[in-house]
Formats: sequence, C-alpha cells, structure tokens
Amino acid sequence: MRTKFPPIVLIVLLSLALGSCGEKETKSENTEAQAVNVEIENPLSSLPKRLTHKGKIRASKSIHIQSRASSYINAILVEVGDEVKENQLLVKLNSDDLKSKQAQISAQLNKVKASLENAEKDYERYKNLREKNSVSDKELESVRLKYNSVKSQKAAVESQLKEVASELKYFNIKAPFDGVITSKLAQQGDLANPQSPILQMEVDNAFEFHFSVSERSISALKKGQLAKVIISNNKQKLDAQISEISSSSLNSGGQYMVKATIFNENTVELFSGQQAEIQLVTEVMDQGVFIPKSALMRRGSLQGLFVVSPENKAMLRWVEVGTEHDDYIEILSGLSAAESIVISADSKLYNGINVNY
Repeated sequence: MRTKFPPIVLIVLLSLALGSCGEKETKSENTEAQAVNVEIENPLSSLPKRLTHKGKIRASKSIHIQSRASSYINAILVEVGDEVKENQLLVKLNSDDLKSKQAQISAQLNKVKASLENAEKDYERYKNLREKNSVSDKELESVRLKYNSVKSQKAAVESQLKEVASELKYFNIKAPFDGVITSKLAQQGDLANPQSPILQMEVDNAFEFHFSVSERSISALKKGQLAKVIISNNKQKLDAQISEISSSSLNSGGQYMVKATIFNENTVELFSGQQAEIQLVTEVMDQGVFIPKSALMRRGSLQGLFVVSPENKAMLRWVEVGTEHDDYIEILSGLSAAESIVISADSKLYNGINVNY
C-alpha cells in the first residue's frame, strides 16, 4: 500500500532536501577554506657542542716591582693609575753603603794603576838592560812576574768595581715595559727586600680571559679557537681566541688552566679581575632533537608546538625542553626527529586544522 502525500507536502520535503544538500556543500567549502599556509621544518639531530665557562679578565702582562737586595726606600716616584714608559725610574733605594764600597774600590783601583805603571816601567827598563847583558834572565823574570801580578790585581779590582756598579743599577728600579701602575704596596722609608713587592704594574689596554676546565672538556678545546667573552656586570660581548692551554692539572686541583686573548675593538672599558664567562663552539657535536626556539608556544608552565600529521593537519604537542643553543632549543621528550614541525603560519593555528605547506 502506497502512501500518498499532498503536493504541498512534496514541495516542502524537496526544499528541505535541497537545503540540506546546500548546507553540506557550504560546510565542505568552509572546511577547505580553513586550511592555513604554514612553513615546516624537520628537527635537527645534532648541533655543534657549546661550552660555557666562568673566569676572570686579567691583563695580558702583569708583574710585581721589587728589589733584588734589602735596603730602605728613599723615594717612590709614581702613584697608582700613573702610565709609565719602559725604563722610566720608579723607585729609588738607599745605596749609601754600596756607594761607600764603590768609593773604596775606586781608590784601591787608583793605587793599583799607579803600581802597575811603575811595574810596567821597571819591566821595560829591565828588558833593555837584559839586551845589553846588564841584568840576568832571573832578574828580568822576577820583574816580569811582579808586573803580571799587578796587572792581575788591576783586573780583579776592576771586576769588583763593575760588580758594584751592576748592583747599583738595582737600587734605581725602572719600568720593564710600557704600562700602568695598578697597586702601591710600600711607602717611602719602608725596608724593601726581594720577597716583598713595592709596586704592581700591568700592561695597558691588553687583556686576557683566564678560566679552567675539567678533564672531560679539555679535549674539545684547541689553540686558536674563536670564542665570545661576556662581561658579567653589563653583558657586553667581546671577541676572543684561545691562546694557551695547560697540559697538566697537577698543580691546579685537577683543572686545566686556559687563556684566551681578548680583542677589544670597540674599546670597552675593562678592569683586571672582572668576572666574565666565555662561550665556545667546538667541533664535537651534541646529539639529540633540536628545534628553532621560535616554533615553541607557551601556555602557563607548559610548552608545546604544532606537528603536521600524515593527513596534513596541525596537531598540538606538549614537550619537555632542555638546553638552549642560540636560536635552537633541545627537546627532551614529546617529539621525534622524524616528525615535521610548524615553524611559522599565516594565521592562528589550533589542534586539527588543515594546513598547506
């Protein structure tokens, strides 16, 4: 038995069917329109290993100015902060005793010179007499021995005089190089001795960075390697280069001492003893999963990113992050190196949205 519908009912049913069909088409078109253009990238599986070490900035040349003998300080001719030139007189020590000894030796030398002059004349005279057979060979030999003895005395006294003159040089202490006085450790009237420095002096505007590394890190460093030194108090960055690597840790508590020359091209004001850190990129590779930091999104304490599914949909993935490496960050869990991540999109993304790339 067939059910018959009035014409009006058929018209209504047909309209509803057509409307339903149009709604499905509109939804399909809207879904296609929601696809977002994105840029994708695969995570990196390795990055150059970066090392960071704390240390101190020091002058590339620094010495203690001290005496080589015990004597009282007559005058210190410089102050802290003074710039000095090589061979400039810095300290005068009392040399009265040495000058008195010098005077005595000089007087002795004059006497020996007079004796030598007489001995030489006698020797010449006896040689002439011997030629005339007026004296014997034995007498000539005796005079010659006396003459040679006085010559030896003169040489010995002259040597003593040179030694005193050489010692006197150390009573006038001079600058060993161009530099600046950084510390004054004694005063006029103090007793100077070889164990106690009088002044501290450093070369001006030439600095190094000193730091220490463990046995685990020393093999990753090479002489000539480039680096960045970052000043702790103002975060200014300076170019540097590894200049010296210690080959032993026996006298440094198991740590290897390393020096890096600082290239201060922008004339940043530096001070010896400043705290800083050095950053180095080594040839050794860090293994892991690394993505651009810009791909990360944050929601409260959570950090996530969008990956692209096989159906070309953006899927939100929460991840655990590790160490930062400049523009990259390590992903500890939540992502594999085989997945593609969204690093930029031309509109807002949400979980499940279609993407084009």
